[in-house]
Amino acid sequence: MPVPEPRPGFVDRVLANAARGKAPEVRSIRTEIRRPATWWGVGAGALAASLAWVALIIYSGAVPEPILVLALNESRNVPLVIDAERNLDGATIRLSVSGSIGLAGYGEQHEIEWTTSLTQGANLLSLPVFARVPGDGLVVAEIEHEGRTRRLSMALHVVAPKDDSA
Repeated sequence: MPVPEPRPGFVDRVLANAARGKAPEVRSIRTEIRRPATWWGVGAGALAASLAWVALIIYSGAVPEPILVLALNESRNVPLVIDAERNLDGATIRLSVSGSIGLAGYGEQHEIEWTTSLTQGANLLSLPVFARVPGDGLVVAEIEHEGRTRRLSMALHVVAPKDDSA
């Protein structure tokens, strides 16, 4: 590509500045802050960062688990809603608990499985759990139908009663 010719007197100005030791003009921070283009750039950068942050939250796909707090030795039915897009005849539901949670009425068994039919829309599943020891626990329900699996989970936290004797 052809290079355009420099303006008349360019070489003389460069050599004169070099001989005097004069550096090219440097703008101060105050000068840059006063320029409207600086503020337009700052605003555009802030907008881009905000949009990226919102998109990351919305489209990350990470849905926080609901957390339920139980007292030690408390037994409670935990509601779990399964939203089916259509009727699911012969769906397999696999329920497992871990950590400080147990299944009420199932002794030391940590996993149960059964086959049922789910109707289109919201289906309420009531899970009988009890708080065995202080700490964190997890209830996981897997719904399997025609080779497709959906997983729902709920975090639980078991707290020991405060000792008021001290």
